[in-house]
Amino acid sequence: MGARTADTSYVVDAADIAHLLRRTEFVARPARVAELSALATLTEVVDDVLDLARNGDPQLPAELAVHDSSNSWTQRVNATYWWLDQMATRPRPFQERMTLFWHNHFVSEWDVVGRTDQMMAQNQLFRSMALGDFRALTHAMALQPAMLIYLSNGVNVKGAPNQNFARELMELFTLGVGNYTEDDVAAAARAWTGHNYNGTTRQYVFRSEKHDYGDKTLFGITRNWDGPETIDEILLNNPGKQLVAARFVAKKAWEAFAHQGPPAGVVEALGDVFVASGLSVRELMRALFNRPEFYTDLARRGLVRSPVEWVVALLVQTGLAAASTKAFDLGESMGQRLFDPPNVAGWKSNEYWMTTSAISGRANLAKKVAAAVRANGSFDHLITMSVGDSVDAVATWLGITLAPVTRQSLIDAHQAERIATNGSNAKAITNLLVMAMLTAEMHVPS
Repeated sequence: MGARTADTSYVVDAADIAHLLRRTEFVARPARVAELSALATLTEVVDDVLDLARNGDPQLPAELAVHDSSNSWTQRVNATYWWLDQMATRPRPFQERMTLFWHNHFVSEWDVVGRTDQMMAQNQLFRSMALGDFRALTHAMALQPAMLIYLSNGVNVKGAPNQNFARELMELFTLGVGNYTEDDVAAAARAWTGHNYNGTTRQYVFRSEKHDYGDKTLFGITRNWDGPETIDEILLNNPGKQLVAARFVAKKAWEAFAHQGPPAGVVEALGDVFVASGLSVRELMRALFNRPEFYTDLARRGLVRSPVEWVVALLVQTGLAAASTKAFDLGESMGQRLFDPPNVAGWKSNEYWMTTSAISGRANLAKKVAAAVRANGSFDHLITMSVGDSVDAVATWLGITLAPVTRQSLIDAHQAERIATNGSNAKAITNLLVMAMLTAEMHVPS
């Protein structure tokens, strides 16, 4: 389909809806496509996707809201499976997709933080503020224990200021490289002294005796800056910095939901909307999903599913629970284990996922999924069908449309396996399922 005009009052078609759902709800569920196709305009469709009230007030399981030092590894595994299941089953999965976006923006690593309660509290913060006020989210994140531990602000004190958090606040969370100086980092680090972590209560604490009350020069302004004021200077009080931050976040959102390298003018337009809305994430995402550029062929084919997105798609299509896939065990080999981004910059995308080892990891998980769905003879009926019909049935089951070359390759491979197995077709059926899960169409659905 060609590029849309800027008018979003047109009657939306099923292909547009399916694309929107794959990017916001992980999978274009047929029932959701049908439900949204009954709406008159794209604006109404986008508003429905953004209606997170349909999820109620999702809460953490009680066993994941506390830290059990004698059982912390099991908690970590269970946290991964719980979150994957939420992504697959929420009435409006966009809330979980945005939680994943913030998890990869305001990064903390479980291996560093080391506590279930703190990592899951951060996860719940991202969920509860998924489409809220970006400035409020940034303030809350800055004082959240997982971040205090991860970027060392929990031990940032006068006389020995630690620059980790101050630097990433500007470089990765709000402004981007080139929009601040090393002197700004040094000043911000001093401003955040005393905003610490109490190792006894396991909570944020302000230690006035550890705070540097001296004058600091931030963005050319000299005064007694305090830590939270640096966020307000960037996101509220300084229009120039606010616009830079708005465009920085808008670009990151576009590249997470549409494709790399935004078209000319898109980031600027989205940044303007973001600023005009008072940095409402909901309004930013509403504008993004109503952009005609979001529905071009480039956007449809512009992103490879991350391992997490691919696993969630399989959970939706198969109805399996996450634990049956061994996704936690295989996350590292696929290149993405929830709660453990590789560094403070988070996971990259597209070719980052397409390495030999990462594809091998996906293949191993596909085998686990195939074994689980083949239990009790499921899919044995495929062998009574023609080879072509078997391939088409599996593609339908996975919710994908195969390109002719992919379909023919699966037909040839499955035909050869049927012949090679000489009547013992269980392996041929299982391998067909695995091959279909590893097709390009499962990795780059369009």
